[in-house]
Amino acid sequence: MITQPRYRLADRLIDPSQCTILKDGILLKVELRAMQVLLCLIKHADEPVSRDMLLEEVWSGGEVSDNAINRIIGLLRNQLGDNAKSPSFIKTLPKVGYVLIAEISLVEKITREEKFTEEVIVGSKIDDINVASKKILKRKLFTFLYEHSGKFVFVSLGLVILFSWLAFQYLSGNNSGVIPLKATELKRLTYLDGQEFTPALSTDGRYLAFSHRILGDKNWKVGIKSLETGTINYLKGLADSQGYPAFSPDGSRLAYLSFNQVGGCKINVVNLENGEFGSIKTITTCKSKMQATSIAWKPSGKSLFYIDEDHNLDYLSEKKVFSVSLNGSNKLQISQPFSIGRGDYALSLSPNGRFLAVIRNIGWYNAQVMLLSLETGDWKNLFSVDFLPHTVAWSRNSDSLIYRGESGNLTRYIIDTKTHEQLTQIMQPIISPVSNKIGDIVAVIGDFYNSEIWRVEDPFKQDASTLKGGGSSTVRFIYSNRKDRNGIITKDGREMVFVSERTGVPQLWLKNSSGDEVQLTFFSRLSFIRDISLSDDGHEVLGLINNKPFIYSLESRDINYINIENFNSIYGLAWGADSSTIIVSVDVSGLSKLKHVDVTSGKVISTLVDGGEFGKYLKPRGVYFTKRLQEGLWTLEHGKEKLIVDDFVGMSNASWVLINDYVYNLVYTDGHFYLERTNIVTGKNEQRLLPFDDIRGDSISVDNDGNVFLVISKPSNVDIIRVNY
Repeated sequence: MITQPRYRLADRLIDPSQCTILKDGILLKVELRAMQVLLCLIKHADEPVSRDMLLEEVWSGGEVSDNAINRIIGLLRNQLGDNAKSPSFIKTLPKVGYVLIAEISLVEKITREEKFTEEVIVGSKIDDINVASKKILKRKLFTFLYEHSGKFVFVSLGLVILFSWLAFQYLSGNNSGVIPLKATELKRLTYLDGQEFTPALSTDGRYLAFSHRILGDKNWKVGIKSLETGTINYLKGLADSQGYPAFSPDGSRLAYLSFNQVGGCKINVVNLENGEFGSIKTITTCKSKMQATSIAWKPSGKSLFYIDEDHNLDYLSEKKVFSVSLNGSNKLQISQPFSIGRGDYALSLSPNGRFLAVIRNIGWYNAQVMLLSLETGDWKNLFSVDFLPHTVAWSRNSDSLIYRGESGNLTRYIIDTKTHEQLTQIMQPIISPVSNKIGDIVAVIGDFYNSEIWRVEDPFKQDASTLKGGGSSTVRFIYSNRKDRNGIITKDGREMVFVSERTGVPQLWLKNSSGDEVQLTFFSRLSFIRDISLSDDGHEVLGLINNKPFIYSLESRDINYINIENFNSIYGLAWGADSSTIIVSVDVSGLSKLKHVDVTSGKVISTLVDGGEFGKYLKPRGVYFTKRLQEGLWTLEHGKEKLIVDDFVGMSNASWVLINDYVYNLVYTDGHFYLERTNIVTGKNEQRLLPFDDIRGDSISVDNDGNVFLVISKPSNVDIIRVNY
């Protein structure tokens, strides 16, 4: 791994290796580009740093807009707690540049509290979700000992007891998921203004192919960068969106996916000569609106492996692995039939050409990594994860796979020993590892989107023109340098529980009535937290973590998991009539059902609705629900279904909410989001155009006063790195 000196900037601890800023025990994740700018300012402390100096030292002379530089400076000020008008850290010199004015020193030793924070938040290992309670207890004990070690003479004994207990837990527990850290070097290959994605490295290592788009654009363009000269060439004159490039074994051609404006898909091959694009040939078409994620050349260079769907079906169907010759003939299905999940969505050919690694979606948020022997045709299950990895790559000797693990870091799975080991340990997310013919790996680093939570004063008490203008009626409520999402407000509007990735891994946070934001959970592995909701009294949080239901107590700060009998395919849940029961959305062989479940025992009390998609309870009226593939909002009266709103469409379980006899719903029409409110008693319906362009349509919360809380998502820069392992 890359290790750089740490700095103390006033009372902030700057760790460039981890891309973090630590202050008062709060660890903030910093965008890689922002950290590079900060290091440039530190290098030239008390000296003016011009725009040209930033371009040369941070962007290596690349072309970058003034807006991009201004955004980075603004982001740094926000993370440092600085003010542009009365700066304490970064001062703007009009028509000159910027200067770092804060006191700075090189850090040789950090405090015990800082060391504790870094160990707990940065240096976390991968663990099973069922040991979360042990981890919280360990952290509380560590915190206690660090805070009071100067006050008690028995601290040494306490530490001995603690470490003995930890050793016992380690030796007696199931450690199949604990991953030792291996040294890995990361080298940045791109630094463009915008997003670089779907990388591919030529066999000789001289060229990097990737897709790129400017922030805010929808279409991607395939480019090739010479890693010797830095020159970049793009496919020009095409109105399509391009991605997932793959070099032929001899490097003379590049295959890629092409999507047109109406969702059509083609696999094209373009000739290459010295990094320049030549003629383009279409090999085959893909299913309309099919989102494949990888192409692989056969070792002969005469045919391709790729992902597609059944063209005879006019709806989204299971993804499968196919092969096709370069002349478009001999199209063969490689995948075997399967009964669950969305199918095979990513593949990678081993350097020795004998195996295909395939990722199969086997549940709502579950994936199985599989191995296909191209010599025998045998399929083998390797391991499964509770999230959907984007890609999988091969090691050089074809004996192991590299993927983004459950900690969010790159992880290697050794096939023979069936063990995992961690390759990277940084807080920047690394995704989409891709290997070339000799096992050299490139990947994507950074967040594609940062999200924040905004408060909109009751839209239905404002006229449309006032709301459209925004102004004082909209307030930026929760924000950081990473993703803040899924905000759930208490009914009185005083507190909010939300999900944040500001410490690197998604966690539950609380914004209390004083405005302070407090971390509630301390998961060390990558967890997908969703469908959170507050109990009627506001004391408990219900939600899903990697498809496992949980209840978090805001009073005791404990988390308990609900083991629901006989059901694994859970994709939604909400509170029942009280905090002792919940409404669970399950999938049984492709059919949706709403189940009424006891929280304590996990036993199913009853089936509420066959065919119900998402359900919620509104006191004192009862259960309201949607149906799969049908418009409408229903309720149950005397056990019978009754249609309440006939043209209702809920985009997700969290995109609509019931409160005070109203159902609020996010509606996307003609490129804009509207807030729709319907009185479930009178049927009166109202709509308001929302004053944002970047709304995430899967999250809404409303308080008793009708104030609405939305998630706004904006794209951010991502780069490509080389992984030297």
